[in-house]
Amino acid sequence: MRSRWLPLAVLAAALLAGGSLSACSSNNSQENAVDRVLINGEEPARGLIPAAADDDAGIKIIDLLFAGLVTYDQQGKVVNDVAREITDSPDHKTWTIQMNTDRKFSDGTPVLAKNYVRAWKASAAQKLGATTAFEAIDGAEDDGTGNLSGVMANGDYKITIKLKRPVADFSNRLGINGFYPLPDSAFDGQGKIKKEFGQKPVGNGPYTLVSWEPSSRILLDKSTTYRGVRQADNPGIEVKIYADLSAAYQDLLAGNLDVLDQIPDGELPNVPKDLGKNRKSAVQASMQTLDIDYQTKHFSGEEGKLRRQAISQAINREEIIKTIFYNTRKAATDFLPPQILGHTDTGAKNQVLKFDAEAAKQAWKAADEISPWQGELKVTYNSNESNQPWVDAICNQLSNTLGVKAVGDPKPDFKTLLEMMDEHSFTGPFRMGWSMGYPSPNNLLAGRYVKGGNGNKMSYENPAYTELLTRAQAADTPEAAGKLYQQAQALLLDDLPSIPLWSPSSNIGFSQYVGNVTTDWKGEVAFHKVTKK
Repeated sequence: MRSRWLPLAVLAAALLAGGSLSACSSNNSQENAVDRVLINGEEPARGLIPAAADDDAGIKIIDLLFAGLVTYDQQGKVVNDVAREITDSPDHKTWTIQMNTDRKFSDGTPVLAKNYVRAWKASAAQKLGATTAFEAIDGAEDDGTGNLSGVMANGDYKITIKLKRPVADFSNRLGINGFYPLPDSAFDGQGKIKKEFGQKPVGNGPYTLVSWEPSSRILLDKSTTYRGVRQADNPGIEVKIYADLSAAYQDLLAGNLDVLDQIPDGELPNVPKDLGKNRKSAVQASMQTLDIDYQTKHFSGEEGKLRRQAISQAINREEIIKTIFYNTRKAATDFLPPQILGHTDTGAKNQVLKFDAEAAKQAWKAADEISPWQGELKVTYNSNESNQPWVDAICNQLSNTLGVKAVGDPKPDFKTLLEMMDEHSFTGPFRMGWSMGYPSPNNLLAGRYVKGGNGNKMSYENPAYTELLTRAQAADTPEAAGKLYQQAQALLLDDLPSIPLWSPSSNIGFSQYVGNVTTDWKGEVAFHKVTKK
C-alpha cells in the first residue's frame, strides 16, 4: 500500500478506530515477508494483458507471469514448455501441438487447449497490440487481427493451427507474449478479455502477481503451480519502478537494489570502480532506430526519402558509440542485430548507414529543392532511459552537417511516445527500439516493416518487401531463408522507413546479495535464475 499524507485529525481518528491502519500494516508485513530479488523496471504502458503489451516494461513482467507452449534456451533454440510435442505437415501449413496435462494457472484451474485458442481468438478480434505474429493463420488479416478460423482445440490438450501459407519456423513464434494462454476468469460474459484483468492477471508462468502499486513497485512471488522448464531459483521478485535510471544506479550502490539490467551510459566509466566483478555485458537481440512517420510533413514521397537518407548519413554512429556509450554498442550495418540470421556487415546499399557528410548535405539540398525546410528539426525521445546524451549528440551532428537547427524533444516516458505514435503527432524523427520476441529475423523485419506490424509506426508499405519475407518464411533451410532476408533488407536500405542506429548492449550491475546473474538468448537478464545469498 502506498503511504499517503493524512491530516492530523483524520490520522488520530484512524488510530482510535484501530481498523484500517492495522489492516494495512498486516498487508505490508505479509508482502515483505518474502526475501525477493529487487530489480529495476518501468511502469507498464499497456497493462499486463499478454497480447496487449508492445512495450518492454510490460513484456518484462508478463514473461514472468505467463508460460507459452514453448520457450527458448540461451542459444535461441525452441524448447517445449506447456507443449509436449509439436509437429507440422510436409508443406509447413498445418501445425499440431500436444500439450502437457499437468499444467495449472495460479488460481488452480488447469491449462487447457481452449485457454490458448480462446485467448488468441479474442486478442485478434479485439485488435490488441501484439497480434502481428498471428498474421499467417487462416482467417487473420495482414496485421494479425480478425477471425482466427485456423486455430482450434481438439479435446483438452491438443491444438491444431492451419496457416494460409507455409511458415517453416512457425513454432518459433509460440513462445512470445501474444501466444500466451488466459484463464476463464480473464473473459467477460461476451467473451472479451476484461481490461481490469490486466491490472491483476492470473498467469501460468514461474511467478504470480502479489500486488502492483502504480509508479512504485510490482511484487511477484514464485509460483507453486508452475511445472515448466523456467523454474524460479528465487522466492520472488520486487520490481522497483524508476523514472530515472540514475536513481536506480544509486540504489544499487546503496544496497537498495539487487539487479540493474541497464546501467546508465554516463556511469559506465565508474562501473569498474563502483561494482568490481559484480557486472556483465551482453549484446542484445534488439535494434535502436530513429523512426519518421510517412504522414509527417516533408517526409513523404521523394522528398521524404532524400531527407531520411540525409539524416542517416549525417549521423556518425561510431563516434557516438565511442564517446557516449564507451564502445558498448555495435553500429548498425543493416536492420538486424548481429547475432540474427540474415544480418550482413557489408554491401553497397549498406553505405547509407555510414557517416558521409558530403552525401548527407547533397541529399538534404535535393530535398529542399522539392520543398524548402523551415524551422527546427525535432528529435523526440523518452527521457527516463538515459537517452538525452546520445540524442543531443545526434542533434549536434545533424545541425553541423545539414545546416538546420536540430533539437531534442524529451517526453517523460515511452508510454507518452506510444500515444504520440497512435496519434501521428510527431513533427520529425522519434526514438524507437525493437527487442526481438522470438529468434527469427521475421520477428523484427515483419513486426516493424510490414503493413499492420505492431512496430510499424511509420505507415510504411512495400509489397515487394513483404513478398520476399513470405518466401523466406517458407524456405526449407536457414541458408535459403537468410539469403531472402538479406534481399528484403536491400529494399529497406533503399527506402529507409526507419534509420537503424546501433544494437544496444545489456550493461548489467548486481549486488553482493545475489548470485547466478546470467543472460538469455536476447542478452537480457534471466531473472528466474537469479539466486538470493
